[in-house]
Amino acid sequence: MTTRFTDPVRFTDPVRTVIPHTLARHLADACDDSVEGHTWSARNIAAARAIWAEDTAGAVPAALGRHTSRTEPDARGWTVLALPARMDDATLMRVAAAALSTLGAPFTSIDAGTGLWIGGETRPDADAASFGGTGAQGLHIDAPNVEHVPDYTALLVLRPDPAGGGASLIGDLRAALAETPECDRELLRRPVYFEGRADRLSGVGAPRLPFPILEHLDPGGRERVRWAAKAVTDPRNSAHRAVLKRFDATLARHTRAVALGRGQLMVCDQTRIAHGRTALGEQSGLADGTRRVLMQTKVAYDASAPAHNLHTAAGDRRG
Repeated sequence: MTTRFTDPVRFTDPVRTVIPHTLARHLADACDDSVEGHTWSARNIAAARAIWAEDTAGAVPAALGRHTSRTEPDARGWTVLALPARMDDATLMRVAAAALSTLGAPFTSIDAGTGLWIGGETRPDADAASFGGTGAQGLHIDAPNVEHVPDYTALLVLRPDPAGGGASLIGDLRAALAETPECDRELLRRPVYFEGRADRLSGVGAPRLPFPILEHLDPGGRERVRWAAKAVTDPRNSAHRAVLKRFDATLARHTRAVALGRGQLMVCDQTRIAHGRTALGEQSGLADGTRRVLMQTKVAYDASAPAHNLHTAAGDRRG
């Protein structure tokens, strides 16, 4: 028996698409937390996509596809889905995975022993600029130094910073690249750059160290920007620091901040968007169990996924 949804999909602002509670509940009940290797299980993906294929539910993947389309030059390359905040944490993560299945196969490249999602509560003793730290985090794409950069990255807020900080930063890589002179592009295409390490990762191929900041992405001539702000200060890049600083400054001019609340899922196409964060607020008076909780996973592109096809179908109907 097919369940039909009567809750309208609400568009609260140009950034956030709301997933109604009835739809979210049905997705959560149809799926579980099982993974196969590092990827959300095929059964889960099929169950979620069957629900997204229904007429009313299809409005959400269509919106997701419209914002992250790789075929429309005006698509911004990122969006935020607002899940029902009153759901518990485990249910929110399951619904978020179901939402991501509209783009492809959700997976984790890091074996943390926690299933599909990595992350948790902010730790005051962590490196301030790290994923779980309290300081600002420079713009970057996840895993810029591997053979197969993850197609999408996704961040789910389970508890926002009670001190009011930690806004997400969105940097438009293509806009920055459009303002980068050809002489700098030539320098950035050289496979001479380093950033971090690429140890014990899954689903992303072999490490690439060093790697090019710019590389051709497809036969049409588009280029991927393998960007990480930490490359600017990495001592291994000392001979190339000037061009890295110039690109960093250009990208800063095409960056905006987005505050995320509980249950909000930010999705970024890593061929277009770099992400980061502002510093969290003052943490010294916050007890354990009250600090920000942020989870992350990734998605491998699947051309047959609902967001790509429902978006195309919606465009055909409009035409």
